[in-house]
Amino acid sequence: MRSPARWYAIATILAVVLTLVYYYHYTSYLVEPPSGRTFEGLVLGNLGFAAMVGALLYSVRRRFLSRAMNAIHVDPDSRRKLKESERQALEQLQNLQRQVMQNAALRISAVRRQAQRILRQTGMKRYLYAQVSTAPGGRGARLAIGRREWGGRLQTWYYWHLMLGILSILLILTHAGFRFGNLVAVLALICLIGVVVTGIWGYIIYQLVPPALTKVEERVEKTPEELRDELQEVDQELGTIIKEKSQTFCEIYQQEAAIPGVSLEPTWRWLWAPAEIARDTTRPDRLRLIVKEIPAPEQEDFRKMVRLLFQKEKLEVSLYPQLRYDYLLKVWLSLHIPLTAGLMIFSLIHIVSILHY
Repeated sequence: MRSPARWYAIATILAVVLTLVYYYHYTSYLVEPPSGRTFEGLVLGNLGFAAMVGALLYSVRRRFLSRAMNAIHVDPDSRRKLKESERQALEQLQNLQRQVMQNAALRISAVRRQAQRILRQTGMKRYLYAQVSTAPGGRGARLAIGRREWGGRLQTWYYWHLMLGILSILLILTHAGFRFGNLVAVLALICLIGVVVTGIWGYIIYQLVPPALTKVEERVEKTPEELRDELQEVDQELGTIIKEKSQTFCEIYQQEAAIPGVSLEPTWRWLWAPAEIARDTTRPDRLRLIVKEIPAPEQEDFRKMVRLLFQKEKLEVSLYPQLRYDYLLKVWLSLHIPLTAGLMIFSLIHIVSILHY
């Protein structure tokens, strides 16, 4: 587990322990079963609702701030100057980073001052950060370089989102004394459990899928957008080739085009298993024999069509992982967001009903 995640996990465990200690301490002297209407129960309930709102702020930070940033326009000259200043700053910081790696005797304070001086001189202090820490093993320094994010690092918000979301379940359970007789409260708890479960599922998706997609992109040396554009160009070229061709040519094309290397149509199977790549190993030999059935003036176009069909099959197989990742995210969001909305609605109804009655 990476260092930030480890510390947030430790903080979550400590918060869980403190919550349980507080709960068992105040219930130890109660004659009647614990209730959410006692002072201690109200404290736990308020903390649980605050944890849910705190977890929700991550979504607000991610969506609304990104939209606000999209509205910022920079003229071309200023953009070129910023890019040039950024290039200079990164170049100098990377040189400093190499010096730090090669010389373990450099002091952390000296490296920090030098990094801050570079950021000030290039005017990049608002856009880049240089974090200096002790190197593994306690010898020398380590310099990490990155871009600043408005409103704090999104990764930090994400860890708080996970921690507060998990903690809110325990706070709500202890608030109610692990007893639920109110229908609205039960529905709110069900939504809360659903939000946390789908949140854990989303965390697993984000941890496993992007590295796998990176490997695919490195292997094919193309981004998903480039693959989509190339696949569209191949389809357009195939459509041009089969125009005004003989009936035999068109029938063979329709038969072969209906045999994809992998189905790009999303199915529920994509949730738990990858699609089967159905490669027809006899296809090259079969097409070499079929070309004899094509009229002589069309045989060259037929060979070009065959090459494009194989190219299309290769592109589909390369594009499939990205499509499956998008599908998983859409299914996850279609569960996580409605459950979150239901949680907030039922929680507010529960709070208003308690205050009113």
